[in-house]
Amino acid sequence: MNSKRRLSVTAAVVVLLTALSLHAQNFPATTDDPALRNIIEIGQTDNKTMTWLDYFTNRFGGRYIGSDAYTNAANWAVYQFHSWGVQAELQEVGEMPVGFNRGPWFGKMTAPEEKSLYFGTPSYTAGTKGVQRGGVAIAPGDSLKILDMKDSFRDKWVLISDAGDFAARSGRGPGKPFLETVLEEAGALGSIMSARVPLQILNANVDSWDTLPILPDIRLDESQYKEIKDLVEKGEAVELEFEIRNWFKMGPVKYHNVVAWIPGTEHPDEYLIMSGHLDAFDGGTGAVDCGSGITPAMEAMRLLAKSGVKPKRTIMAILFAGEEAGILGASAWVKQNPSKLEKIAVLMNRDYTPGAITGITVPASWEEDFQKIVKPLEGLNEEFPFEGITVNPYPGPPSTRLGGTDASAFQMVSVPTIRFREESGYSYRRAWHTLYDTYNEVVPYSRHQEHTALCLAIIAYGIGNLDHLLSREGIYLDDGLYADINTDKGRMIVELDYRNAPLTAASFTRLFESERGGRRGMRGFFGRGSRPPAIGVFGRDGTATLISESILERADKKLRKEANPDLKHDDAGVLGMMDGRGFYLTTKKMKEYDGRFTPIGQVMVGRDIVKTIAAGDSLRGVSIIRVGEKAAAFNN
Repeated sequence: MNSKRRLSVTAAVVVLLTALSLHAQNFPATTDDPALRNIIEIGQTDNKTMTWLDYFTNRFGGRYIGSDAYTNAANWAVYQFHSWGVQAELQEVGEMPVGFNRGPWFGKMTAPEEKSLYFGTPSYTAGTKGVQRGGVAIAPGDSLKILDMKDSFRDKWVLISDAGDFAARSGRGPGKPFLETVLEEAGALGSIMSARVPLQILNANVDSWDTLPILPDIRLDESQYKEIKDLVEKGEAVELEFEIRNWFKMGPVKYHNVVAWIPGTEHPDEYLIMSGHLDAFDGGTGAVDCGSGITPAMEAMRLLAKSGVKPKRTIMAILFAGEEAGILGASAWVKQNPSKLEKIAVLMNRDYTPGAITGITVPASWEEDFQKIVKPLEGLNEEFPFEGITVNPYPGPPSTRLGGTDASAFQMVSVPTIRFREESGYSYRRAWHTLYDTYNEVVPYSRHQEHTALCLAIIAYGIGNLDHLLSREGIYLDDGLYADINTDKGRMIVELDYRNAPLTAASFTRLFESERGGRRGMRGFFGRGSRPPAIGVFGRDGTATLISESILERADKKLRKEANPDLKHDDAGVLGMMDGRGFYLTTKKMKEYDGRFTPIGQVMVGRDIVKTIAAGDSLRGVSIIRVGEKAAAFNN
């Protein structure tokens, strides 16, 4: 062997050993489980998360239910699961009376100058009849004037944003809006509305093949809309040209959830679920919403399958249908599987920005289990260090209605759900239901997504192999009436005894439900919002609470005393009512209050907060939470 070759081989060996050393450093020191090591190795060296996103977005495209793109993507997902040896099937959710497929769309101003236009159309709205060119008219905001101008709309593109309440075109509800009928009868080419960039493109409603829309419903960049409108109002001859390829399909068109599972070896009737929604508004291709949710779940299942794991309980991945149409797929699954609900350890649903898992919040009853489950995440990735567990001691009410995302369907039936802390610099609003929701938006976050898929696989493996089902203690509030009290020192939850002291409990709830809307509200979808002003200050003795005059005015001036022998003022954290002076919260034993005032509850969560309250501390707010039919029906 010559010296050059010896040097070359030596260098190669050094590079290889260095690579192996660096690779080995990615394995947590405590990882001695061969299956877990396999999951980590495949997840770090052969991660396919972005491959699956490429398929969903660039091979199939926008996936609104009722489209060929949705049906094809669902069928492919089942095929792909099967190719890994994972059991999977389509489970029917419902059907659309008419199908819809979207092709490309083009538009430009041809006079007084040529200029490309930036626009979109909702799904289930009409396309053009080939290339259509015409002048521009403006619809007024008065219905009689609209009818008087009807003849001037013929063969024109009609600007309708100034038409006020009549501007509705392709509504999401049943029936045909007034202006749409007028434009059809007038022989208009279509309507154009002003829209902010990034353009949000949703859907319309089509009841049957016999009621297909006729005229295009265009949403145009607001700056271009204004430019065209100004030109028309100045008397310029404006001409626009559009070609919009929106196509319909005879229905009914069925749509399905994709359900995949690795059966448990010891507890096959216990489950943990990773999920996201397969459907997407088709102005974009559903890369962020919810491609960034379903592809890590899908890859996590591949990592588990390729690693040959045999979990004790069943690990599932569900790609839900029809989230954008009203949480249809998740609701259907819950309804179709009532016997499984009590046996679900947790639903890990992802439906937000592309990001890397860096932490997790769990109820107190899960802390010990999750300390073990997430141990392999410590030191797993220096780029996205795992920040550990945050314990949330506060149970919350089950959801009372569907909303936001698929997790709400499970929260309505008290199935535990979880949301991770994630690192991401992406602004979700940019892609949320807009034309920007395409594959390239997620590419800068490829490593984030790959890391999340690996984290999901590790966590699923850990939960799947616990020797017991995760506890449900302290996750949801039991049926009852509660006061959620926030102070400078922290938050407390009090269960109100409305059965033994109904008049006093009613007096208390009236103070807050009439002004603040009752139940604890959701924070803003895209941010926490501003902190509300304080409504009171704790008194000198640390017991009485002075509340704002606007609330105090609603207090009963002569509240009838009720006997409540089950509750005494023998500890801190007792809530009660004073005649005409609102309510109080004791911060110490107050035996002198017995028989003088009526106690209606005691702090059940946050007792450590009570004893830290001092004179001058602010009362930030009080919300009333009603859980269950009896509490909801309690008349205040």
